[in-house]
Amino acid sequence: MSDTGSGLKSLDQLKRFLPLIVFVVALSIRLVGIGWGLKNDLHNQSYHPDEEDIFRYAQGVEPAHLKFTPGVYNYGTLYLTTLRVASDMTAAYTGGPDPKNPDSVWSYISRCNQAGRYISALAGSITVLLVFLATRRLFGVMGASFAGAILAFAPAHVVHSRFQTVDVMAVCLLAGSSLFALRLIPVDGEQPASHKDTFKWIVAAGALAGLSAGTKYTGILGVFTLLAVLYLCRRSSFLKDAGLGIGSALTAFVIACPGALLDSEAFMRDFKYEMLHTSTGHGLVFEGTANGFIYHLGNILQGFGTIAMLLGVGALVWCAYRKQAWAIALLAFMLPYYVLIGRAEVKFIRYTFPLYIGLSIGAGAAIAIAQKNQKWGKAVVGAGIIAVGGLDMGGLTGTVRFTGYMTGQDPRDTAAAYLKQQAVGHPDMVVGLPEDPWFWSAPLFKDSTVGRRSMTPKDRVAAMIAATGPKETYVMTEKGTPTQFDKRLITAVRPDFITMTSLEYADAVRLQRRSDVSDTGKALAAEYKEFMDAVNQDYAPDRAFGDDISLVQDMAYVQPHVLVWKRKSTH
Repeated sequence: MSDTGSGLKSLDQLKRFLPLIVFVVALSIRLVGIGWGLKNDLHNQSYHPDEEDIFRYAQGVEPAHLKFTPGVYNYGTLYLTTLRVASDMTAAYTGGPDPKNPDSVWSYISRCNQAGRYISALAGSITVLLVFLATRRLFGVMGASFAGAILAFAPAHVVHSRFQTVDVMAVCLLAGSSLFALRLIPVDGEQPASHKDTFKWIVAAGALAGLSAGTKYTGILGVFTLLAVLYLCRRSSFLKDAGLGIGSALTAFVIACPGALLDSEAFMRDFKYEMLHTSTGHGLVFEGTANGFIYHLGNILQGFGTIAMLLGVGALVWCAYRKQAWAIALLAFMLPYYVLIGRAEVKFIRYTFPLYIGLSIGAGAAIAIAQKNQKWGKAVVGAGIIAVGGLDMGGLTGTVRFTGYMTGQDPRDTAAAYLKQQAVGHPDMVVGLPEDPWFWSAPLFKDSTVGRRSMTPKDRVAAMIAATGPKETYVMTEKGTPTQFDKRLITAVRPDFITMTSLEYADAVRLQRRSDVSDTGKALAAEYKEFMDAVNQDYAPDRAFGDDISLVQDMAYVQPHVLVWKRKSTH
């Protein structure tokens, strides 16, 4: 009896600490590789193309002077404010930049970017915890454990939790909104909620949706989950409760992004730009790909996991059919959100992250329901274990794979080190690029990764000329603007080596022999073919670095394929 009692007591203690364990595991995973792509001996700027801009936007916020209008509103202001506070703390504890020393400035920015990445890692881990808590209340510890583990190991969510960007924080706030909205659904065995509690949960659910929108505008759709719960579970007071929730959301949004009122002209300018941007495309990055509804399905399979997605969707649809409020409420957000991103022309994998909340809870529900079924239950539980383990290249397997990419040497750095080694004893060696250098290029001078808003083409050329080691070159127009895949690089300039990465050539390869693309896309495909014909005639393949895999661009950031050719006459 004492052994049994002791065992039950230990189990109860484990259950009590399980939320903490879930959070710590999720955070530990996200901290590994968090230094990927930051400043090093080869390049000054981050390999993530958005981090430099987001850092600069954040500097327009001055909390100490109560200034929360950065003047740029491509995103809401909440994450920028958080990053600015983190940057000020970084300066206070590690030292600020010396304006007269560029290396000091870029070192400081790198430290601030890392601080911003810690914000994302915390937000990603809290999201896992919130999903666990929401699922535990509805379906118990077993279902919650699977829901938390599936999200904790979702490869795309883990990778983006190591970036200094807005997306993971926005999803965290959305998960919090969902948690409080679902809290309004009565559960067998619980005491009916008091009026005070329901009031708090409605306000919290609305406010967190508003704060999510104040981080990334699409978060405002989170109120649909709240409204669905209110309609299904509190119909007699629906209008009053809905007004309270929507009012809380709008108030929180204005607090998080006060520029919507205080700087309305700039806000509307950037808000309209973002809407136009998503509807017209991101250059040629997604041209010639499937429509958003199909493409994002592939994004979910790659970033969340095939089996996990099937479990989540299956449980959501089945339980919604059975008129279970939790499933209907989550789908009330997921369906319109999927339509929104499905109709867009910009299709980054990060756009699917808000769907991970419902999919994870649904997968946990599937396990909990299956556990009670004697016929097919074991098969579903087994599928859940496979989903967490990632035998479909999602889950733990996918996370380990991408963590290996982010902890090892980046292929661009490996290629740069190789080319610099080839230049030893050859001070006049020249390396040709198919376009101007940026995050996509092997860094042969330290500011090759600087953003296009931070350096003019003229200044970039001057920096290339001043650099030691192999000289980089690319072809420019008579007006001084860069070209892309201009065969004159081969026929006229004739550099000793040529290098490019999949971040540069993937679009051109995809658009080959396509008639259903824009004139710009057709022109790029034709120019690339002429360029490669010239390369293959005068150059021989020399080296390749990184895995040659097909990834959506915001996952390919961490593992581009880098190719190097050597001029045949130099053999």
